[in-house]
Amino acid sequence: MMLAFVSDPNTDNGVAAIKYVVDSLGSCLKHIGHIASQPDPGRGYYVSTQQMYSRLGGRLNCYLELEDGFNEASLKQLLACDVIHLSGGDTYRFLKWLRYRGLLPVLRQYVTEGGALIGVSAGAMIMTPSVETASLCGDINRVGLQVLSGLSAVPFHFVPHVSYTQTPAIIEQELRALSKGISQVYFCSDNDSLVIDNGNVIEMGEPFRWQEGE
Repeated sequence: MMLAFVSDPNTDNGVAAIKYVVDSLGSCLKHIGHIASQPDPGRGYYVSTQQMYSRLGGRLNCYLELEDGFNEASLKQLLACDVIHLSGGDTYRFLKWLRYRGLLPVLRQYVTEGGALIGVSAGAMIMTPSVETASLCGDINRVGLQVLSGLSAVPFHFVPHVSYTQTPAIIEQELRALSKGISQVYFCSDNDSLVIDNGNVIEMGEPFRWQEGE
């Protein structure tokens, strides 16, 4: 299993985590698919992501939109890719449409069969047991999403865009306001990332791990 949890792909350690996953696939050309968190009419975000992967030796050539632009042919192409990139954006809106399209079990199966996932910000939070921690980085549930459970590709939760001024005491206080089912959380600044390589957690930068009871 190869997963990357990226806070910001424009930082050194954001790029390092993505490169780690791309390099792990060997020297052959890697085909990468992109799931947009929301419509991207001008494809501006997609094109910049495409350019990033090109610099790292990957070929991003598949775009899947979940809302009005959704089509089954793009989904089939996506699932044939070596890596799927889950973009950043509105976490709740992204998860709502992944659920609407029935893609959570599809992505779980993709990972089980050896596919790699790279999640950026919202995309990274969706890879965890739930997106309950999205409120800690300022996301607001404007779409009225009731079921917050995610892919559960890992046992921990993830919080991106953390400020270094947030002390463990402040973090503990914020977590108390959330579900009691949250027992492990990785907090990452924009220049922190995580890679899960066959169950091994590789930290890039200085992520802060909170564990209940420690």
